[in-house]
Amino acid sequence: MPISKAEFFLPCYANSNQSGIIPDTMSESFNSEFMPPQEKIDSIQQWDSGYKPVVLETLEKVLTRKINRAHPESSKETVRDQVLEKREKLRGWLDAIDNEVVDNFGIFESKDDPGVRFPYTKVLVRKVASDVQNRPANPETEKFPSKTVVLFTPFTPPPGGGPDDIMNTIYDRVLTALPNITERESHHAKNITVYGLGLPTSKWGSISEEWLSDLKKNGFSKYGKLYAEFLKTVFGYDSEEPQQKNNVLFFAGSMGTILASETAKQLPKVWNDLRLLLNNPTGVHNPTGKTVKLPFVGRIPLSAKGTQVVAGFGAEAGIRMLTDNIVKAAMSGAKSAREELGGILQKRGIVPYESEEQNRLKKDANGTAIKLLMKDNPLDTDNFRSYIEQGAFDPATTNSEIRSLMDNDAYKRYFGKNRSLGIAVNFTHWMDPGRWPDKWVRGIDRYEKAVGTQIQA
Repeated sequence: MPISKAEFFLPCYANSNQSGIIPDTMSESFNSEFMPPQEKIDSIQQWDSGYKPVVLETLEKVLTRKINRAHPESSKETVRDQVLEKREKLRGWLDAIDNEVVDNFGIFESKDDPGVRFPYTKVLVRKVASDVQNRPANPETEKFPSKTVVLFTPFTPPPGGGPDDIMNTIYDRVLTALPNITERESHHAKNITVYGLGLPTSKWGSISEEWLSDLKKNGFSKYGKLYAEFLKTVFGYDSEEPQQKNNVLFFAGSMGTILASETAKQLPKVWNDLRLLLNNPTGVHNPTGKTVKLPFVGRIPLSAKGTQVVAGFGAEAGIRMLTDNIVKAAMSGAKSAREELGGILQKRGIVPYESEEQNRLKKDANGTAIKLLMKDNPLDTDNFRSYIEQGAFDPATTNSEIRSLMDNDAYKRYFGKNRSLGIAVNFTHWMDPGRWPDKWVRGIDRYEKAVGTQIQA
């Protein structure tokens, strides 16, 4: 789910009739607490994400190809040395992020819906930078304004759906935000925290009969209320102390876009400071009102668009799992990484919620989610700012109108409504940021350049 292009287009929209929308790559800036980096001291690596080896291998291939094209006269040894240097640099940052994910992994248990839980994690971007630099954080930075980035998990069958399944997106959001924790002449630094919210149907989640019944009756709003209950604690709604102004970004793709929108509906206090970056929203369509009964599934909405969502997603997923080396490698590592993470968390008393009854409930909730994706799940385009990237070649969500925009221009606006903007992009449903790790290396380079400039000043 890449967003670099989205963040390129967003300023144009922000400068039109929606003042206050600031692109993610421009909204935070540089801070002055950094000192010259010491020689790196290797720390104990607690856990390695299943996405990390895939990302590093992808980076090596991408950089080798780019350097060879830009400098065809370079020797193989020179190219190899440059690539390995970048690869090892990125590895250090990914190691630090993985450790943050483990250190801050937790389970949220709902008070409004007893027995309902979901796993989450958080990554403090400034803490990651301090760990890589082997420098303690400057206490003065605690006074800086805050930004909270919330990542929503897309459709993932149980026992998947934990924060470990969106590590590629966590990497992307942390390293995209990295240059923005330092001070620049025209911008102030911010403290940026990235949260990854897992699904209650995941290995570390749990649901109740009542919650499942309400899900079937009220749809994805049940997810929205659950996540909003958690985020109210994050934003300090219950605190009597005055809260610091907090810029909030929701980032999601596929089914996660509906969860993000439904959660935002429950949080009117942050609407003025909130924006949503959404990739390939699913389930945003008008059903026919008719139903059809299928074997082993039951009665489902009969809708051409709804059927396209499920069939198109399933078809692309199947094809990619067979032919896409990046997807195959990521999927093969995800299960073993999840088991390893489970062992680490078990020692800390964080246990999975798996039983015959829970597995039955989660399987039922998973099927209900598929049915809900076939129903009408409109996004809120009125109350908060949304920026939507729609894959023109996404078999699950595209239409002829969107595809017609893709003549010779890979990025074209396909709608502007109230506080929302949509752009058609030259992608399928699999908009995976792990395919562009060279963008992350550029973010690291920008950060290091900014720190170097401050040191010289």
